[in-house]
Amino acid sequence: MNVCKPKSTSTQKREPTQMSSATKILDIAETRMRRAGYNAVSYRDIAAEMGIKSASLHYHFPKKEDLGVALVKRYAANFSRNLFNSTIMTDTPEEELAVFVNLYRTALEDHQLVCLCAVLGAEAPGLPEPVTNEVRAFFEENTLWLTNVFTGLGKANPEKSAKIALSLLEGAMIVSSVNNDNGVFDAAAELVLANT
Repeated sequence: MNVCKPKSTSTQKREPTQMSSATKILDIAETRMRRAGYNAVSYRDIAAEMGIKSASLHYHFPKKEDLGVALVKRYAANFSRNLFNSTIMTDTPEEELAVFVNLYRTALEDHQLVCLCAVLGAEAPGLPEPVTNEVRAFFEENTLWLTNVFTGLGKANPEKSAKIALSLLEGAMIVSSVNNDNGVFDAAAELVLANT
């Protein structure tokens, strides 16, 4: 039994380090991609920021495509979790829609970042297919969520309303960022919320 304990302890010590390294890689990659896009980010840049060799990144994410897929999956999961946690106490579809809009507003105003999937969506023709598929899944999931909200609001064509709302918010984030003017986003948000 004593022989097994050191092996278990050693493994337990290594796993958090590996997890924290992978998390740090994803954190840096997400910020960089949300600012400059997929094709502007390299393993060399991420490694330099971390103070490690780029070969270390390949240990966690063998190809950039693997990094992109993991990044979008994590981003989508975080967004869904935040949306769920923020709407758990809401009582009406109007409140749910306001929460959704505010999640986008927070990303833009507090973090000065555009939605990761908006940036990657603009690059879709040049992205590896698995990354594009994850971005598509993010948009589909959000469209479905918004469709349910607009159904609750009694819209004649809730899916169409959902697609319009999502497109307005995503596009407004980009235009606001380019012009350094959050008023563009506010105008789009007002239109989305007025659709209630």
